[in-house]
Amino acid sequence: MFEVLSFTSSDGSPLKYGRLNHPEPPASGQALLFIPGLGGSVKGALHFLELLLPRYNPIFAPDLRGFGLNPVDIPLPQAPIIWQDLEAFHQQVLQPHTPDKMALCGISLGGVLSTLLATRHPQRFSSVTLLAPAYKPHQQTFSPAYVLRNVLSHLLLGARARTQLPYGLEAITRNPTILNDPQFNGALKMPLTPGFLLGVRDWCNQAMREIQTLQIPSLMVVPGQDIVCDPGAMRQAYERIPRHTPKQLLNYPDFYHDVLFEADYGRLAQGILDGLASLTSEVGSGSS
Repeated sequence: MFEVLSFTSSDGSPLKYGRLNHPEPPASGQALLFIPGLGGSVKGALHFLELLLPRYNPIFAPDLRGFGLNPVDIPLPQAPIIWQDLEAFHQQVLQPHTPDKMALCGISLGGVLSTLLATRHPQRFSSVTLLAPAYKPHQQTFSPAYVLRNVLSHLLLGARARTQLPYGLEAITRNPTILNDPQFNGALKMPLTPGFLLGVRDWCNQAMREIQTLQIPSLMVVPGQDIVCDPGAMRQAYERIPRHTPKQLLNYPDFYHDVLFEADYGRLAQGILDGLASLTSEVGSGSS
């Protein structure tokens, strides 16, 4: 069962989040926090998340401010307030309803935020799954000219500056079912500010540094055909995870950036479940 619920954001505004429950939950089901990416929504990930039930139940998914369940008019807020929203969500929703450690999963920008949550709150999470984490933009798509144009616009116009992402749906998926679905038309043509993207860049840089302190079992999915985020940077980040931290890298050479949109997403879900089970077993063996 999928529900859309609300909590109060850091600035007092109501924000919506999704909660997915198994109709017949097992007594041993562990909660999962899923964080969508830039412009994404839990609604676009339900087909994947349902495959994680009942291993993880319930599943909480707060859409980021400005996207999905929480659209807002331009200009978007500065990026730091989204982190404050996640902290408010943790205090108001997760702490009261999930007193035990929970699993953590994020895709793209959600993978960056998940990295920061896992390194800053290791006592709260039992594992972290990073799906195509956006540690570094791909230079093929985010060209030097695009970056320079946005920096200059930000310096000259400040909050009045506007920009758009330099890619469309065809850059994140090859799945014809998604590409031909009218509901996704223009999904990535969202109005943004260069200042917002610069704030996102700061998160990415912080995550690349802080992943060196990651202590909880970690699984990373790298799509080989990603031209939005740099797969090489993902692998570099994986290598930075400390050697003593249980970790596993899943390479999918034929996948595009939005791995949840792949036609064979079931293969991905099973690979993640198997990988996490292996990491959990490794932790159990190490502590015995």
